[in-house]
Amino acid sequence: MNTSIQIFRSEFVHLIRSPFKAISLLLFIFAVIYGCQNGLSHFEKQNIEINTIKSKNEESINKMILQYEAIENGTEEKPRRDPTSPYWAVWNTPSHAFKYPSPMMVFSLGQSEQYGYYKRVTNWSSRFDNDLAEEIANPERLAIGTLDFNFVFTYLSPILIIILLFNIGGLERDLKFDHLVYLQSISKGHWLLIRFSFYFISIVVSLCILLFSYSFAVGVFENDSSNFFGFLFTIILYLLFWFTIFYFINYYGKGSSDYAVKMISVWLALCIVIPGIVHQVTSIVYPLNYMTDYLDVSREQRNKIFDLSSDSLEIKLLDEFPWLKNTLYAADTTLNSSIVNRSVSGLVNVLNKNVSLRIENSNEDKNQFIKKLNPLNPVTAFQNQLNALTHTDYYAYLRYRDYIQTIIDKKIELILKDSWNKITVDKERYIEYVEKFQ
Repeated sequence: MNTSIQIFRSEFVHLIRSPFKAISLLLFIFAVIYGCQNGLSHFEKQNIEINTIKSKNEESINKMILQYEAIENGTEEKPRRDPTSPYWAVWNTPSHAFKYPSPMMVFSLGQSEQYGYYKRVTNWSSRFDNDLAEEIANPERLAIGTLDFNFVFTYLSPILIIILLFNIGGLERDLKFDHLVYLQSISKGHWLLIRFSFYFISIVVSLCILLFSYSFAVGVFENDSSNFFGFLFTIILYLLFWFTIFYFINYYGKGSSDYAVKMISVWLALCIVIPGIVHQVTSIVYPLNYMTDYLDVSREQRNKIFDLSSDSLEIKLLDEFPWLKNTLYAADTTLNSSIVNRSVSGLVNVLNKNVSLRIENSNEDKNQFIKKLNPLNPVTAFQNQLNALTHTDYYAYLRYRDYIQTIIDKKIELILKDSWNKITVDKERYIEYVEKFQ
């Protein structure tokens, strides 16, 4: 025990007296702070934007309520887009699908910069609209464009560890007095382990102080404490992974230069070369641009729907939505082209969902392929795990797209149900619409 404490003290003195190591550690800490600040900035920005949209929606709703009152009082005539029609009433019901940012986002932005976090949803919307992202369905895209904590830690912490460890044992070996150390009733493995532990504990403590500070600042423990501790456990495992690799390099290496070369080579292989190869292999196995296919197919088939006559549209609507046969309009033998034409978005939605399903299934196949390669690509797998814990990974945005689709389906069902039952929308009915989409 006394020997271990003495080695710890010696290593602390060595760190202080090694400007290069001390400065490297400080620079890493500053980079971590900078990354967390970037995450905090995005978190605050998204919350502000969402609250602003909600306020504007409230204003729009209040204006519509005043318009309904004016129409009911006879002080205002119905406009061309008659709000008493279910179609225009739903259209004038502002609704947004929000992907509320998790406080854990401070530590990893993941795919949040590439994909949208809010969307105005109408009966004509789809889960793959271009206002969400140009390539929203690309699961293998690496979210490393912004210097966030995830990026800093994943790619720079191994470099820091190399700087701190490359001459441990190597200097003694270079100067030919390493055996003198082992004569002090301590084995080589134990001696290296204690020295490595000093730096491992130093990095872990530094990170814990910073992560806990930011967590308290954004309210992580009020909303997502379990994921935070999972996040903390994961980064400790990641550090342990690199320390273990470098420990064996030091144990079996031939000196400082040999250690440094081997450590840097391992970092290049695991952080740069292998992720690049996996990305290229995935692109070869799944080469298609599904987003382009979606747009082409959707546009072509949508035009075919618009070219149909009202009679054909009615037949197709009754076929796709059999429950419409029990409505008031279905019982009427007279064709009402206005009702039918305002129901077309239901058919377009069916088309969009069929095409979207094929895209999502293809994306899932791609994702599963990438997961199978995780044992060969541990660094990217680790990065993706951190994204999952911060709700910024591919599956988080898949759930968001599912949520968007749910709102679209609800809007279309409401339009069809009330239009085909010949409902006249008044202020009270409009408020019910609003409550359905809040």
